[in-house]
Amino acid sequence: MGKKRWIKSIIILIIILFMSELVMLFSGKVGVLNTMRRVTSGAPHVVLKGQTLSYQGKVNFDDIQSVEGYSTSDEGAILYKAKGTPISPPWIYVRKENTTFFRYKLPKLPWKL
Repeated sequence: MGKKRWIKSIIILIIILFMSELVMLFSGKVGVLNTMRRVTSGAPHVVLKGQTLSYQGKVNFDDIQSVEGYSTSDEGAILYKAKGTPISPPWIYVRKENTTFFRYKLPKLPWKL
């Protein structure tokens, strides 16, 4: 009897997590899974103009000249963008080491992609 109760509890927890991710996706906010992925990779929490950026992974630039300063985050971190991208770049970078950057993007509603 106890084993079935544990299995039902785990299934309900997974459904609740999935539903919360859907709500976050359709509200244009960063979800729990993205936050967990960002924390485990050691990337900083970045807020730009009051909006939390969505973590997209790490990137290595062979030529450091291929990125340029873009802005500063609300916390004061220097943000970069790739050269040749529009004023509102698709990805925003935060420097980790010499040529290693964390990549972020502004979360968008699915129907506005």
